[in-house]
Amino acid sequence: MKKNIEIKKAKFIYNPHSGEKRGKNPLYSRMTLEDVKNMLKQYQIPVDYFPTRYAKHATVLARNSIKEGYDLVIAAGGDGTVGEVINGLVGSNVTVAVLPLGTVMNVARMLSIPLEMEKAMQLIKIRRVRKIDLGCITHLNGEKMKTPYYFIEQAGLGIDAVMHYNFSGFFDRKEYHSVFRIIKALFSFYGHRAKVICDDSEIETHATMVTVSNGPLGGLALELAPDAKLNDHKLTVTLFNMNMFGLTLHILRLLLRKPGAKIKNIQTLQAKKVRVIAEVPKMVHADARLYGATPEEFRVVPAAINVITGFPKPENSALLKRTYLDP
Repeated sequence: MKKNIEIKKAKFIYNPHSGEKRGKNPLYSRMTLEDVKNMLKQYQIPVDYFPTRYAKHATVLARNSIKEGYDLVIAAGGDGTVGEVINGLVGSNVTVAVLPLGTVMNVARMLSIPLEMEKAMQLIKIRRVRKIDLGCITHLNGEKMKTPYYFIEQAGLGIDAVMHYNFSGFFDRKEYHSVFRIIKALFSFYGHRAKVICDDSEIETHATMVTVSNGPLGGLALELAPDAKLNDHKLTVTLFNMNMFGLTLHILRLLLRKPGAKIKNIQTLQAKKVRVIAEVPKMVHADARLYGATPEEFRVVPAAINVITGFPKPENSALLKRTYLDP
């Protein structure tokens, strides 16, 4: 007699408020939780539902899934929810699937996960798993962090961190006076001298903006580090050695998806460990969620997490080509 095979359930961690800004955009369809539940049933993906209730709750829920015996966690929300889930699963054998319910979805884009819900659901069913690296902040404000913070996209300092902080105040915390701080920052920011130490190489710079990237995308899906790969076991350091006018033009080109030729006053390096010491303390961010100040230290964590990916075109992939030895 043939035995019934029990299908193991996934843990479905979701942010009840994700995609609120996306839902107001006529270019996107608004998916309700009931729509998602119905689609999961349609594709025969059994799950246990866990809503997030406070900041970093997704990290707690994800960490608990390891001892609860789940082998798949579906992070349903925006990049913030995905980042929190991954911070709870670093170094485990649990696989992360991304269901893009947020607004920008840099992580989904880099993993070639379609923003169309049903196509993203199909990838969860196919379950094509690869390992990716993570960036890690080990020191912030000149002190060693009690709990290292892991980032998928990129960290940045200088005007990059200032802008991220003020934009989050404007959109997320409803601090509408943040717009005046944004304007002030654009007109008054100055790139003070800083030391950037990449492994054993030291560079002095007055760069207006410095990014430390795990993958190519950051912010509003801007390709700030086009050559960065999620599985090359290195961090990509980009020094934007230009004035505010030049930097603004460059970002506008990226927003319009017209990066043009490589700009000579953008310097790119790669390293496994990066330290930044600024003459005047500079604000730092990681994936626009963790904020602090220099000096700080970053390192790459190779093959840190299992993720479900799509099927990217080789020329547009944020992952190195799969090999026979690729885990």
